[in-house]
Amino acid sequence: MTNIYFVCGFIGSGKTTYSKALADQHGAFRFSIDEWMIPLYGEHMEREVFERRLAILQELFKESALQLFSLGVPVIFDFGFWRKADRDSFTDWATKVGIKSEVHYLDVSFDTCKQRAFARNSDLNGKSYEMTSEMLDLFWSWFDPPASNENVVRVQQST
Repeated sequence: MTNIYFVCGFIGSGKTTYSKALADQHGAFRFSIDEWMIPLYGEHMEREVFERRLAILQELFKESALQLFSLGVPVIFDFGFWRKADRDSFTDWATKVGIKSEVHYLDVSFDTCKQRAFARNSDLNGKSYEMTSEMLDLFWSWFDPPASNENVVRVQQST
């Protein structure tokens, strides 16, 4: 049976590195939101604009995923899934279309994420956003990590 994996975690938690390894392990196609958002829309934008554009890409990725599922290809959504409502919405969608899904949560401390994000600032290659301390603090306030009773695969990442 074809699966879909939803990779959840904060900026700098290692989502893309983990997603790439997961893709190799399962022969899956990987959709990384940053790798599409930045080339299409550029760097930072207002939150409302980002949310609109994110929703458009997510719907396009869902449509593409359906085609991949019909070919028996597993799919990985490297989106972050910061809100429980988003995790629930995507797992409900997967159930509705008859695909087994798993949410993989990269459980990494804020301090580690911050250090990694700053280190990544020196080598963005148009695939990651440059982060400041103020941005990370604000974004952390928006992050809703999975609760202990959420059905997720918890991935402990070391520093």
